[in-house]
Amino acid sequence: TMFIQKWNHGMIEINLTDDEVMMCQHIGHLRSVLSRGNNIKDRKQSNMAGLDIDAQGVTAEYAVAKHLNVFFDLGLSPRAGSADGVMKGHSYDVKSTHHAFGKLLATLKDNPDVDMYIMCLTPDRWTVKMVGWCWKKELINKNNIKDLGYGKGYALEQSQLRPFKQ
Repeated sequence: TMFIQKWNHGMIEINLTDDEVMMCQHIGHLRSVLSRGNNIKDRKQSNMAGLDIDAQGVTAEYAVAKHLNVFFDLGLSPRAGSADGVMKGHSYDVKSTHHAFGKLLATLKDNPDVDMYIMCLTPDRWTVKMVGWCWKKELINKNNIKDLGYGKGYALEQSQLRPFKQ
């Protein structure tokens, strides 16, 4: 079963079972292979392997969907952009990092399908911490363009995100 702990500053911790982790890893690897095989550019902003980034991303997407009690998209069709889910009528994109003090990052390529971004930390395969969220216009803004070593993109500090309501 899933255990959720709410921190004072709005961070929500979700612990996953071994079976959930295995499913997320498998789907992430399949999506990665399908995307690269269909010429969808890997726009990673990390030195991690693409397969691992995609597995981490699916794990965060799954944990968010489970916490919000919304459907998790199991689709394997190649895709660039699109939203990861819908919450209260707003489409969201989940972004994840394993860096404890990492930033919410997005590429300069516009994603017209997204209304909001949700940032997660994934310190290990079994733990997802929902750090905070922001509206698209709060991240996708020329004042937030930074180059963190992987080309220019949008970046917000964790402290700039909206906390989740307790």
